[in-house]
Amino acid sequence: MASESLLADIIIEKFMYHMPFYHVIQKYKELGVVISSSTMNDWYAAAYEKLKLLYDLLMEETMTKRYLQVDESTIPVIDNEKHAAVKGYMWCVRAVEENLVYFYYDMGSRSFETARKLLGSYHGTVQTDGYGAYNQFETYRNIQLLGCWAHARRKFCEAEAEDKTKAMEALSFIGKLYKVESDAKNRAGVLKSCRK
Repeated sequence: MASESLLADIIIEKFMYHMPFYHVIQKYKELGVVISSSTMNDWYAAAYEKLKLLYDLLMEETMTKRYLQVDESTIPVIDNEKHAAVKGYMWCVRAVEENLVYFYYDMGSRSFETARKLLGSYHGTVQTDGYGAYNQFETYRNIQLLGCWAHARRKFCEAEAEDKTKAMEALSFIGKLYKVESDAKNRAGVLKSCRK
């Protein structure tokens, strides 16, 4: 029987440090603990079933919030046919104001359909990096799309080569917005410390 701490360590090694189970098995073997791959897979499957309820609740709670940030990031995924790692995608959904976050994996897909499964029934504001899969929500009445200033700013940096004057003017305005945000965060921090 695996203890909670052992199961937590195995899951952290796999998902936080991206270690395949055979590396985790080797790590324990070097510590004098022999665990077969079938045992580790069984433990993982059992832990997954127990944790799935918490994941589903976290996802439900996050999707009720009025403002989400969504991004898809690459992760290495083992392709059993190629016997090699290929690029897959993990979607991150974050309710900023409530400090909630969950990750969504759909067989490594970055498709428009995956975005629709993830956000199609959502009601609220979604901030993204402008990836084309999110454009489909422009016609949804229940979703208001926001862009990401960091990505917009990057385009103005790239535009300096074409029209430096206009690009610098836009970057100046974006800088002023960043300053307002910074001042607001500092003011909120001061108010919070005054209340203690």
